[in-house]
Amino acid sequence: MIWLTLLAKKISKFALLGMCVLVACSCAKYPAGPGGATTKRLVISMTVVGSINPNYVYIVAFNPSTQINPTSTGPLPVVAPPWGNGFVAGSCQYFVEYTPNSSPQFTIYQFVDTLLNNYIAVGTPVNYTPVVPGTHQIQFTIDLSQIAPDVATANSYQSLQMNFLTMDRVPRGTTGSKNFDSIGDDRTPTGINQWLTIPLTTTGTYTNATFGEIEPTGDVISDGDPDLDISDFSIQVYQQ
Repeated sequence: MIWLTLLAKKISKFALLGMCVLVACSCAKYPAGPGGATTKRLVISMTVVGSINPNYVYIVAFNPSTQINPTSTGPLPVVAPPWGNGFVAGSCQYFVEYTPNSSPQFTIYQFVDTLLNNYIAVGTPVNYTPVVPGTHQIQFTIDLSQIAPDVATANSYQSLQMNFLTMDRVPRGTTGSKNFDSIGDDRTPTGINQWLTIPLTTTGTYTNATFGEIEPTGDVISDGDPDLDISDFSIQVYQQ
């Protein structure tokens, strides 16, 4: 498992892609019928002003909770050195990344330490919309069991803290910079520290409008790149 640990510490997009290929056979978690999946699934989409750029990084971060109103800090963007993993801080257990050079085009990862320095590929969404040149949106469907250690735990989840993270690179160490966007107005100190909390106890659809347009356009730090500028999102919670 030394090779897995070494790979897990790599945080660039290309390392993520390579790791997915290496571990998918042994670590993949797919809903497998009775006993292997919940009856609850999430259809998740994120739209940008420009188009989805295969050279950029698009991540949806998750922190599921057994509480209706969790008091923990949800997933937050990493915005300055020291970079840590380079993309997410706060509380985060799983994330899905758009991996354009793989098939499927999305990979589910699980953090294996509380410092969020190490993670492994654990599967792929049960469904997704192919991203083609000029597409403004990513969309995928996951079963709740795919972001849980087992089905029993998945069924105990009451809410889901989450964030949408876009960036042009994943910096490391104590130097460097990146252009990025996330939930909230990243031009303000309070806005940059926001996340979403989605209830899982009932069927529903939650969008930017649902949260009072929490995510404005034009707030990409720092170059205003439209391919990073989140304009809308949707999380649909439904029973199969």
